[in-house]
Amino acid sequence: MATFLVPVLIVLDQIFKLWAERTLDPVPDPFLPGLYLTYVKNTGIAFGLFQGNSELLGWLSLAVGVLILLYLGYGKSALWTRFALSLIAAGALGNAIDRIGRGYVIDYLDIGPGLWPVFNLADSLVVVGVLALLLEGLFRRRGQ
Repeated sequence: MATFLVPVLIVLDQIFKLWAERTLDPVPDPFLPGLYLTYVKNTGIAFGLFQGNSELLGWLSLAVGVLILLYLGYGKSALWTRFALSLIAAGALGNAIDRIGRGYVIDYLDIGPGLWPVFNLADSLVVVGVLALLLEGLFRRRGQ
């Protein structure tokens, strides 16, 4: 699954980021109720932490993504775990491409100006992957 899912998600992430870079501006533009499209260059991580450390964060993201891919290639895990780790790897690698290649991450999804930091597909993949792992652990514990 990872051999197919991860590259597809990385390409999709990069397509959205290129589109955002060429189309959007820093002024929030209503898209759907409760969702705005806003172009942001992020040199840090979530919530604006570690601004200006894009290169270091890029190499860390790359290392995380590659280590997860290695684990997926050699480790034996449940399908759900492999799915969740694939999401995390794709998100980490998608943002690593930005950080190393551009010097910043392109963010564009905004749930309301000032309500939450602007984010992107790669960020969402990491969050959903982590939540999936947590849910798996919770359900596994209840099943014992």
